[in-house]
Amino acid sequence: MSINSTHQACHHPVRDVTIVALVSGVVSLGTAVTTMAFDVSPLTTLTSSGGTFIAVLSAGMNVLHHVKRDV
Repeated sequence: MSINSTHQACHHPVRDVTIVALVSGVVSLGTAVTTMAFDVSPLTTLTSSGGTFIAVLSAGMNVLHHVKRDV
């Protein structure tokens, strides 16, 4: 790369969305395990882990939106 060349950012939107979805899944799984440790009903476990998945996914997508907008 020479001194006069410009930097071109490499964008991988599918990779970024996949990472956000995987992180959401891991956090949701952790929430499910923690909820099951309290010996609650399966519906409560699914509700809490599903809500966590949606919340983390939404937050991650918002962060990606703001990061991509600044580039």
